[in-house]
Amino acid sequence: MKVMLAIFKLDKLGGKERDCIAIARHLAARGHDVTVLTTSADVPGIDDLKLVTLRARGLANHALLRDFARGVIERKLRAEPDALLSFERIPDADFHYAADGAAILREWRLWSWPPRRRTRLALERAVFASPAATRLFFMTERQRDEYIIAYDFEPSRATVLPMILHDDRYAAARKLGAGDSRKDRGRKDLGVAADELLAVSVAVDPKLKGVDRSLAALTLYPKLHLVIAGSDAPWLHRRVVRLDLESRVHIVPYVAEVMDLIATADFMLHPARSEAAGQVIGEALLAGVPVLASAACGYADEIARSGAGMVLPDPFQQDALINGIAHMIDALPAMRKAAAVRARSLQQQRGAWLSVIAERIERGAAKPR
Repeated sequence: MKVMLAIFKLDKLGGKERDCIAIARHLAARGHDVTVLTTSADVPGIDDLKLVTLRARGLANHALLRDFARGVIERKLRAEPDALLSFERIPDADFHYAADGAAILREWRLWSWPPRRRTRLALERAVFASPAATRLFFMTERQRDEYIIAYDFEPSRATVLPMILHDDRYAAARKLGAGDSRKDRGRKDLGVAADELLAVSVAVDPKLKGVDRSLAALTLYPKLHLVIAGSDAPWLHRRVVRLDLESRVHIVPYVAEVMDLIATADFMLHPARSEAAGQVIGEALLAGVPVLASAACGYADEIARSGAGMVLPDPFQQDALINGIAHMIDALPAMRKAAAVRARSLQQQRGAWLSVIAERIERGAAKPR
């Protein structure tokens, strides 16, 4: 079977891009001829993938996305693949992986540039609204329901995936059994004393993930440290200095051993403003680490169901975060036990999300056109 995957910038290497690479490899391992279409693929370690670079023209992001969609459609018409899986909003894709929330439900600012909004909504409608027949992959039930409310499409077009966690995270989680000595080494490297508490935030986009909210709350907890991985934004350093938190906030790059870093912490802080799913929540639970997250996160339901942490209600209030940290600290032993139970159950789901995607594509491609 010949399958095309289309993603705008593979080298952005966010969650969507990592998911695309994992899906491409999984489909190839099942014997399919897989090609990834993108505009930028300068990513180390993906020589095993067949990549085609398309040129997108435009002065603004929305124009580039529109031109990329046109290029993908033209390529599809020429190559005639058995299936096209898009990670961007591309009309006439056979399958679409919904990595974001619905643009139509976003609170657009009054001064948002009208062409940008029109283009994004037109592309979104072409994928989700009737008479489109694109089959849709969603990360959570909540995300699926939001799109159904927005576009009233036939629910049978939608598939909600099991929790998305990558194989390298599972492999790293199995090694975490080395225990307290490993955790102690990580804390020593950060300069965190044994009697001090450590929270972790993994955030490539720290503003979107609510790191500023966490920093403000941290000022009220003098024995709580916070390690922030994934961003070196100048405003982040300025905020830390302004709040006099230099001795308790540790800003580190996003590292391959991020599971080790997460496991070093007592709990994860993730009061995100917007998060379609939140793979870092799943990674924390897989590492046996409880999570304090906002209800805006798609995987917040996983925290509530497992009892491995706390979910802040919508709309977000800073006082709720402050009180939530106090509750997390008081209930840490019970929450860590709940997180350990969830970690064991997640180990049984390894690769499930990839199998679901592959099976749906194979079934869909087998149907007569």
